[in-house]
Amino acid sequence: MRLFIDPATLVGFCLVLVRAGAWVAICPPFNTPAVPPRVRVGIAVSIALLLGNQVGKEVQSLETANLVGMLFTQLLAGFTLGLFVYVIFSAIQSAGELIDLQVGFSMGAVIDPMSGNQSTPVGRLHQLVGVAILFAINGHVLIVRAFIRSVEMAPLGHIDGAKVTETLAKLVATLLAAAIEIALPVLTALFCTEVALGFLGKAAPQLNILVIGFAVKSLITFALLGATMVLLPETVDSLIGRGLRAALGVFSG
Repeated sequence: MRLFIDPATLVGFCLVLVRAGAWVAICPPFNTPAVPPRVRVGIAVSIALLLGNQVGKEVQSLETANLVGMLFTQLLAGFTLGLFVYVIFSAIQSAGELIDLQVGFSMGAVIDPMSGNQSTPVGRLHQLVGVAILFAINGHVLIVRAFIRSVEMAPLGHIDGAKVTETLAKLVATLLAAAIEIALPVLTALFCTEVALGFLGKAAPQLNILVIGFAVKSLITFALLGATMVLLPETVDSLIGRGLRAALGVFSG
């Protein structure tokens, strides 16, 4: 039995596979070690099988130099789209890390087995809750659709480099503001606590303010942590939509 495969389709499959592989490697929630490598490879291959024929039709030349250039362009395109989503979840985690820094939990940062990096407890909690909310609102479906849409908009992976830099800078500024807004209820309470402890230290110098302050700030943090969690669902939904629209805006046909 002889199986005939259109060379253009095969090339298109390889191009999309490189793009999807780079995207899955960095894009949450697929980039976590909790997702087995074979599952990530399966996701990339499935998308490549779906879009390979469409991209293959856009290939004009199969010369070695041109093919290598297209593979590199697809790698950058997949990395760029994944980076935008990665930045969004980094901002959500940063909200918790701001709280950790203020209360003193950042001194207890440990190696996170999921990412292999040092992570503070409240920051990691925000990141895990953000991923859970992502699945609850079908955000993972939106992320996959955004990838497919990016292939439809730019089959050969052409992106505007200057626009990528500008858009990413604006998105980072927006996400930093969102991180502060998420953590603001707890940060405000901790600031007032610091002021109160300062007055208490002046009124009663014999008290060990460092020990008392850590206990009081820890109690207030855990008591008000739910206030930041209430803001997360709406924030994650908004940030995912904003980030994906910004990412698709850098692709040109």
